[in-house]
Amino acid sequence: PRLRLTAWLLIATLTLVAVSERSLCGALAGELMQLAGLVCIVCAALGRVWTSLFIAGHKDTSLVREGPYAALRHPLYALSLLAMLGVGLATRSIAITVILVTAFVAIYLRSARREDAWLSRSHGAAHADYGQRVNAFWPDLAAYEVPESIEVRPRIYWKAFLDAGSLLGFYVLIRVADLLQEAGIAPTWVSLP
Repeated sequence: PRLRLTAWLLIATLTLVAVSERSLCGALAGELMQLAGLVCIVCAALGRVWTSLFIAGHKDTSLVREGPYAALRHPLYALSLLAMLGVGLATRSIAITVILVTAFVAIYLRSARREDAWLSRSHGAAHADYGQRVNAFWPDLAAYEVPESIEVRPRIYWKAFLDAGSLLGFYVLIRVADLLQEAGIAPTWVSLP
């Protein structure tokens, strides 16, 4: 459900960008918002690729506590939140940004709780200790550690690159929808802050 809800949220966002005028920001502020959005999306995409190195192919069989998972329990969700913030900023709309981030937090907090419950059932005391030492979403950068080596499963890991590419591709779609709207090719049905 989490992925389907996220997909619908992004499709709705793209549609809204195509049919809305977002005039609260001036031209310079709008460009700065889009640039900040791109920076957030790129950081999230790269972070998700790095984080996936540690968990791809291991998440169902072991409790991963190295790399980004040493600093926080849900780094992929935290990076997805950063990406969603980036998508919102790329739309040049404060309203869309607030709605996206709020909806995303509601969807993914529930998923994080379910994941923690499953890990607790699967790993018992080890997960209880991990949960006490490592925050769910706020990273403790001092705890971050990278092991000398890890086992990488390329057949699973390649999905991280597809995921990162889709984030960057979505930014391009937002920009195209925005340009179509600004050029008057797409109709203006609503004006948003």
